[in-house]
Amino acid sequence: MVTYRFALDPEKREEVRKYIENLHENLDNCVPLTFMLAFFVTVIVDRWKNIFANIGFIENTALAIATLVRGTEPEMVLTRRTIIRYLVLSQVLVFRDISLKVRRRFPNIDSIIKSGFLQEHEAVILEEIDCPYNKYWVPINWASAVLQKVFVEGKITAAPLFNAAWQEVKTFRSNMAILCNFDWVPIPLAYPQVIFVAVRFYFFMCLFTRQHLDMTDTRTIDYYFPILTVFQFIFFMGWMKVAEGLLNPLGEDDDDFECNFLIDKNISTGMAIVDSTYDKFPEMRPDKFAEPAFAPFYPEDVIDSGTDHALIGSAQSVTLADPSDQIDMMKVDINSPIVVGKRDSTTSTFRRRLSSAFGRRTRSHSVQHLGPEKLEPDTPFSQSMAPQRPYGPFELSNGFMSSEGFNHISSNGHLPKLEEEESTSVDSEATEVNTISPPSSHAPDPPTVPPPTTVTQPVFVVPRTISEDTLGPTSPTSPFNQTLENDNDGLGRMKF
Repeated sequence: MVTYRFALDPEKREEVRKYIENLHENLDNCVPLTFMLAFFVTVIVDRWKNIFANIGFIENTALAIATLVRGTEPEMVLTRRTIIRYLVLSQVLVFRDISLKVRRRFPNIDSIIKSGFLQEHEAVILEEIDCPYNKYWVPINWASAVLQKVFVEGKITAAPLFNAAWQEVKTFRSNMAILCNFDWVPIPLAYPQVIFVAVRFYFFMCLFTRQHLDMTDTRTIDYYFPILTVFQFIFFMGWMKVAEGLLNPLGEDDDDFECNFLIDKNISTGMAIVDSTYDKFPEMRPDKFAEPAFAPFYPEDVIDSGTDHALIGSAQSVTLADPSDQIDMMKVDINSPIVVGKRDSTTSTFRRRLSSAFGRRTRSHSVQHLGPEKLEPDTPFSQSMAPQRPYGPFELSNGFMSSEGFNHISSNGHLPKLEEEESTSVDSEATEVNTISPPSSHAPDPPTVPPPTTVTQPVFVVPRTISEDTLGPTSPTSPFNQTLENDNDGLGRMKF
């Protein structure tokens, strides 16, 4: 600021101003600091959270062992204590390889023996195991073998109970394996380095690009002090420092996890659960909550400070009827619009009109399904609850004409198609039923109109309605069920 305002002449100051304004316009595009830092912090926080969730607390496993491995004999008490000690021993072996604090406490196997987590004969067996890799699994294997021995001896009364106890042991081992995986595969070193360099480079450039360049405008505070840039620096650098502190939660910083404390807590709590407090509980006596006039108790100062807001539903305070009111209830058909809702044909109508405007052909079908079919009350299918569906080609192949009518079918072997009608809403009027009848000896006298010059079309009947009533649409499970009662012309029409 001093160099720009006092050491440069007006011409040099103008050149520097153009250069700084160009840097200011392109800085945020070249260094997307918000995106980079947000993604980095998200990865670090998720890693920290998963490590803490799998750090290994012994309470659930100890409670399962105490509940399922029963017996007050000295041998059974020793069995439960040994299982807990093996689990904590496995945790010690893992922690001393991933946490420097635990490594300082247990620098070798001898220190583990003197601490009581491992006995001398067990250390000999552990050293004699021919495995070139880590041996975290050995104490877990010992605990599983002891649990299996107890089950074979009948101390665990059922196989599901043995499986429940062993699942807790396996869960504890899985937590230790997840901790090892996070330690073995850390975040790539270049990733945090790039973020740290980007943040520092960004604010180094802000020393130049955020300068107040308009010397005539002295009314803003930026003329004297870049307060907004300073606040931005505090927020972004604090954000980065949080991620830097969470990068290795098993380290030696003040905010890292206290692994030594967790080891001591697990061994003490686990032994108390399976031994000193095993199968002990207070004498059962009647409680105050059984009293008819029971009311909750609060300290007097808390009562004077006000009450908490009760958790009630958003519609609970709305009164639509008195408790003494008699409400008339009616049974509704399962396919009624009040259950399944109304079908909105606005979108389909818009598509058809849009297709017509661009010259696209209108879709056509042998029978166009425009709405729910309504049955006569006297048909066997009038009470059907079958789902509604349009009729397929197979159902219409031979249902509306007699066998002799096939002589008039066109050469392509298909019935004539009906063009799709326009409908403005679901509640439109009923579609007319078009019936084309060929000449027949039983047919009534034809109308006095000149006969068409084309060949007579085959016979088919399309009995359909799209009107809906309060009962809603119903649909039969079979398209044809009986012949029309008044079949005067003998065409063998079927109704559905």
